[in-house]
Amino acid sequence: MNWPVLIIVGIAAIALIVFLVVRNNKDEKVFEDQMNNDFTKPKEENADDEIDKIVK
Repeated sequence: MNWPVLIIVGIAAIALIVFLVVRNNKDEKVFEDQMNNDFTKPKEENADDEIDKIVK
């Protein structure tokens, strides 16, 4: 067997796996931030008071 070729391919495979793991963690953080900030904010602080008045 050609050991230098196998070593180079092995190193490249390990580098690819490390790259994919790091990239996945970064993308997961970005996705989580998007999901946490993807909601409509109420127009005013006491928006729930109006709902309570209507229900009563």
